[in-house]
Amino acid sequence: MPRVLMNFQLPNDWVVHFIEADCTTTIGRRTRYFHFANEAEFRAFVGRCNLEDAAEFEERMTNRARGSDYSNLTGEQYKKLHR
Repeated sequence: MPRVLMNFQLPNDWVVHFIEADCTTTIGRRTRYFHFANEAEFRAFVGRCNLEDAAEFEERMTNRARGSDYSNLTGEQYKKLHR
């Protein structure tokens, strides 16, 4: 499973993007951003991302409304980020 870093924040809606685990390399030619209008959609998306530390994610999401967490994606999920 490819290991990547998921960054998220809540400026107006939930925004998520992924970069390589080295924290500097983009995945694909450009970074793809995913937007979610509400917390339920965001949580459903994150639930499919196989986070390494779900408790840390919850703390960052609820207390800070932003953060980064490592995720282990399936090969198919990783390929979709390259599109």
